[in-house]
Amino acid sequence: MPQRFSATPMPSKVANVIDGKVYVIGDSRFTSDHGMSWRKTVMVLDSETQVWEPVMKKENMRVGALWSDSVVMEDKIYLKGYMNGNSFVYEPKEKKWELMDEVLNSKDWESACVVDDVLYYHDCSEKALRAYDPKQSRWGVVNGLEEFLASECALSKWPNVVKCGEKKLALFFPKKHDGKEVICCAEIALERRQGGEVWGKLESCDVVIEDGGLFDVVKCVAVTV
Repeated sequence: MPQRFSATPMPSKVANVIDGKVYVIGDSRFTSDHGMSWRKTVMVLDSETQVWEPVMKKENMRVGALWSDSVVMEDKIYLKGYMNGNSFVYEPKEKKWELMDEVLNSKDWESACVVDDVLYYHDCSEKALRAYDPKQSRWGVVNGLEEFLASECALSKWPNVVKCGEKKLALFFPKKHDGKEVICCAEIALERRQGGEVWGKLESCDVVIEDGGLFDVVKCVAVTV
């Protein structure tokens, strides 16, 4: 029988999947001898057996009231805080917490995705699709998309990227089309070249929601049907 548990109130939480297990991570408050404090709570659901593992709690640690994003990269969960000092990495196998790499934490990335263990996000201010390679611990820019991003995504305030098949990602963004706001989806193929450079090729760009002014995209998630 699936294990039941008492839900722990968590004002902010994220969920990620690694090897068929769903990791729900959030902050919860508790009363200690020194008054109210915070602890990190990790709940894990095995999607195959539908059994919850014992809840893990780490006291006196707070990632922050809000996260800008979280992703899975190299079987680790990266939690990006709105304040750079509140960004951490959780290693599920060792059940270990560590500070996020300074280079990765140096950019205000959000609405990101990971393709082949490389993190991608759209930098609105620079009108660029940025890529972070953890093996080289450095940021780069996806080449070949400069004209498209400058013209189509110039006014986008909340573009989202999500993995879309092998070596591909989809970029969702709002724009004005025929006098009304719509939401578009651009499919981009990615290629790693000699020297580590990443190039992108625009394969398609279509309007997917015509009444875009009625919607805000909060988070894009890829699913297999």
